[in-house]
Amino acid sequence: MPEDISKSCNDHPRQPKLSSYPSNFQNRSFQSSWFVNRNGLEYSVKNDRIYCFNCLHFRSYKTNIGDAFTTCGYNNWKRALESGSGLHKHEQSQAHVITTKNLESFKLRQQLQLSVINSLDNSRSILVRRNRDRLIKISSTLLLLARQMIAFRGHQENE
Repeated sequence: MPEDISKSCNDHPRQPKLSSYPSNFQNRSFQSSWFVNRNGLEYSVKNDRIYCFNCLHFRSYKTNIGDAFTTCGYNNWKRALESGSGLHKHEQSQAHVITTKNLESFKLRQQLQLSVINSLDNSRSILVRRNRDRLIKISSTLLLLARQMIAFRGHQENE
């Protein structure tokens, strides 16, 4: 992985806006206009390749995602915008659609602050509240029995 792209899902996609990008032997290069409708696109200046932020950080290992937009990077600038290959093919792939949904649910959890720790803490506080209510009912019953001098159990010893 190049050092100049995002390292974790908490980072933002790195989209450097350069005046010109390095050209390949066919005099083709990456275009900053490709960032416009692709928020998850990352560009590595060091490697002159593009990566998919969604697929890098939110992929499920059950889905088969190619290495082109995750580990190796993509740099076939001639076919980058063709409908049957490049960015369009990747964006239409089932794996990319799944990772995009994973990203959306991650953002939703962050907005609602429903991390695992918060969920466990909320469950614990609900349990503590229920237990306190039960304990109050039991202790008030015990106080009533003690004030009325009523036995805590039945009058027969064999029960």
